[in-house]
Amino acid sequence: MFKDFKISYIEKNVHIIEKRPMNFLRQSTAYMLTQSANTIPHAAMITHYDVTPVIEYAKRTERTITPFDGETPEQFRLRRAVRKNYSAFFIKTLAHSFHDIPGLPMFMDYRVWRGPGTLYYTDDVNVSYTVNTKFGVIKPIIRNAYNKTIVQVAEEMRELTRKARRTDANELYRRIALEYLKCGLRELNFKESKGLWMLLRALLWGREPINPEFADVPEDQKLKPSDILGATCTLANNGMMVSGNQTQTIITPPELYMFGISDLHQAAWVVDGQVVPRHVITFFATMDHRALDAGESFPYFAKLGEYFQHPERIYEWEPEGAK
Repeated sequence: MFKDFKISYIEKNVHIIEKRPMNFLRQSTAYMLTQSANTIPHAAMITHYDVTPVIEYAKRTERTITPFDGETPEQFRLRRAVRKNYSAFFIKTLAHSFHDIPGLPMFMDYRVWRGPGTLYYTDDVNVSYTVNTKFGVIKPIIRNAYNKTIVQVAEEMRELTRKARRTDANELYRRIALEYLKCGLRELNFKESKGLWMLLRALLWGREPINPEFADVPEDQKLKPSDILGATCTLANNGMMVSGNQTQTIITPPELYMFGISDLHQAAWVVDGQVVPRHVITFFATMDHRALDAGESFPYFAKLGEYFQHPERIYEWEPEGAK
């Protein structure tokens, strides 16, 4: 009774082998992305970059790295390995490019009945990145990578990724929903009543037990809500998981940007009038068209390309006075 008529038809005419309730991670993802698709006018841009200078620089300088005084073997191995940790390089490059272009790091509150809408400009550039676990995708945050060395970024990514793979995603998302519920009650904001009902239903009637795989993992080795809340943009490194040259990224509100990187591959490229093989990535950007026009992002793409041509500015970056 009261079932969607299309589902009712399928049940009667298609052989069903199992009906399985969606877990809370999938419910949360469905809720947020449906909200995104229904409310955000997505403006998409796809750019191809020649990153051969990055590959060549990493290979060339890896061979010249020597141990520091007092450096442990593990620290030395990490410092060498980071030359080929292109994920850390891309996150740091993205953060630097955002920081270099004033007015781009921001998020938005747009509700017509409350006023003209508000753009919140931030000093922080908090990049969430996707970790594909066998229980679902989790997006921990690297905060202000432009203020960290690439080794620090790589170490932080390694730690957060390790924690993500030791975290029960359903339990984590329930804790996040409770954090949001507290904020909503404080603000007397009940516009997300559907989300509230979804949480109450999961807590009261459909609570899934913690996966036995995570039952004995200490809390300090799991992700906390603060590890994945507060992002100002997201980078999906699709190329780390699957070979592909194009995708459509979907913004997670209240963020205004969602980026993606394809697999790093060789392709024909024109250099000085000659067709030569080069290392190439495709960079995908989806922006919230309510907050900015596509032309406002053009300097950002130019800045990314500048860093790709001069990777030493990322690899060798140090805070002032450190050298």
